[in-house]
Amino acid sequence: MRVARNRARGVPWCRTLMGALLAILRLGLRSMRDARALQAPPAQRAQQAPQAASGRGAGLLGRLRGAPGARLALVVALSSIAGALSGLLPAVAGVALGAVAGRAAPPSGGLGGALARLLAGASPAVVVLAALGATLVSASAAVLSGRKSSALAGDLTAALRVALFRAALSASPRDVDAAGRALVEAHASGPAPGGPAARAAPGGPAARGGPAVPAVRGAEVVRLAIARDAGLVADFGIAFAAGLPQAVATLVVLAATLVSSGMALVLAGGAALFAASRLAADRASKRVGRAMREMQHADTAVFGALGEALAGAEDLRLLGARAQAVSEFTSAATRVADARRRFGQALAVSGQIKGVFAALAPLVIVAAIAASRGDAGAGEVGELLLVVPLLMARLEALDALRAGFIERAPLLRATLALLRLPEHPPRAEGGLAAVPGAPAATGPGAAAELDGAQGEPLAITFERVTFTPPGASRPVLDDVSLSIPAGAVVGVCGRSGSGKSMLLRLLLRLDEPSSGVIAVGGVDLRRIPPEELPRLFGVMGQSARLFERSLRDNLALGLSPPPGDDRMHEALRRVELDELAGEGGLAGARGLATEVRLSPPSLSGGEARRLLLARVLLREPRVFVLDEPEAGLPGATAEALLRTAGEVAAGRTAVVVTHAPHLLRSTFNVLLDGGRVAAVGTHEALSESSPLYRSLLAEALQRSAARPAL
Repeated sequence: MRVARNRARGVPWCRTLMGALLAILRLGLRSMRDARALQAPPAQRAQQAPQAASGRGAGLLGRLRGAPGARLALVVALSSIAGALSGLLPAVAGVALGAVAGRAAPPSGGLGGALARLLAGASPAVVVLAALGATLVSASAAVLSGRKSSALAGDLTAALRVALFRAALSASPRDVDAAGRALVEAHASGPAPGGPAARAAPGGPAARGGPAVPAVRGAEVVRLAIARDAGLVADFGIAFAAGLPQAVATLVVLAATLVSSGMALVLAGGAALFAASRLAADRASKRVGRAMREMQHADTAVFGALGEALAGAEDLRLLGARAQAVSEFTSAATRVADARRRFGQALAVSGQIKGVFAALAPLVIVAAIAASRGDAGAGEVGELLLVVPLLMARLEALDALRAGFIERAPLLRATLALLRLPEHPPRAEGGLAAVPGAPAATGPGAAAELDGAQGEPLAITFERVTFTPPGASRPVLDDVSLSIPAGAVVGVCGRSGSGKSMLLRLLLRLDEPSSGVIAVGGVDLRRIPPEELPRLFGVMGQSARLFERSLRDNLALGLSPPPGDDRMHEALRRVELDELAGEGGLAGARGLATEVRLSPPSLSGGEARRLLLARVLLREPRVFVLDEPEAGLPGATAEALLRTAGEVAAGRTAVVVTHAPHLLRSTFNVLLDGGRVAAVGTHEALSESSPLYRSLLAEALQRSAARPAL
């Protein structure tokens, strides 16, 4: 009924607490399976594929060995067995006590009576040894269950981190930022371990008068979630998967034992005793919380009074108010002492509740025996003395799982939302458009419909393209129509905020147009599978970066198989990095083995940009997309870089956003203003006809003259 109501309200069932945990476990186990398959050597993967298809191989046990689902099932089974054996121990101990005391099997039967009759005739020593053996088996099962649970929790933590990383890496930055804000709210609203994200969140300690913490970007919170929250969720998930069956199995065995032996009143009394203890503990916990807050406020008042008085010590002397200040401070210190006394009293009461109710357990046993039969042997009494504490312990374990769900509910929901981030860019599959307004894909070969043979340049068309960011009141690009012929080198210029970089983002599908169509090679861009886009576009954006690894690894990033050293040397020569293309390296290193350092930088700004350009060149793209490649470089370096970019892009379509269109040897330039196309033409034509273009040229010359040489 509850699930039906949730669905009626538009909330899927997986958003419930149990559904969220199960969904996270399912995704984590899938990530474990994928990671296990990827880590296998290629030869082994090649052998496993035909075996899986034919159903042959090492048999069922061989196929299940190490499988994540089988490991979870093993943990659940071991926990259930450990719980059941734990529930049997009181009966076994009772039989041993009865044998030592010379007591026959109880007339009421039950599990204890059945065990006593089974061991009838055996000496007390044999019965005691059997009881010790049963205890050892139960402890071994519990230890084995704990070991398997701990190992699975560690592997699941790694798998969840990988799954969260993959989801964040594949999603739109806007979606990642939104998921990060949801995690901030989750940490702020729940008692899960907090950090800067939680303290900076609305409603966090900073909002309640605590120390102010700078706001945290959503992407930074996602990074924290991958590193820390994956472990919290995985540990709780495995603890739940192991703890629930163990507690339930123990309770079922205990209940069966008590009912079959005519001691159902012990079961009812133990449950009532636990309920009363929880009620008393909750009330005591609330009193402790109130007393702690009062003590903290009193301490704060003392520090405030102390700081104010000491800061104004000279004024107090001149006013003759020292005695008054001491009196006020004495009152504040006394209030702290009173608050500490009340906190200590509340804490003492809270600490004694469990002991008091544990001491009442024998009374429950005596009352149950008196009400049931009035006669019981040493074995039965000993059994019941073990049953009641074990019964309450398992009920407390179930209550702890319930409290854990309540505490981690926001974290579970936010983690599941992060795992379910939609892939970006979206794709059209199965004949249904995944992007609103996109034509349905006719199959996986949409990229094969592009104009021209493989490697030839592609034409690009923007047809009435508009883009309004989510939550914005006005578009960044407004009804832009533009045609770029195949093989043209086009410079896109305009003032900051005119929409230049957004034009490239839409072309690269980093964002989706609000309306309009972008076609590449005669094919709607939305019909091209996302995995084909890196093969079409060679991109050097403002945020493009080198990674702290060798030059060889930086150049080969994303290419499979990686290009050979000869191709890398040729690419470096073409971007005028001959010193890296030969035998000599940087700072004593040699050629492609040179390690790139970011701090302190091992490459100058111009060298880093040229290396990024060489990385683009190695991809052999059909379209070059460069976003302000000369930004931050002095005039001579910027001119040389743009000249090199034009030479590298020769024979291919190139779209270059630049603040220095006079340095780019372009086919024609596009001038944007306020998100619209203001003018299109060659550099010479725009210099004569457009005042805005001439103003941009003057500003570019001033910036270039002001920059120091690199």
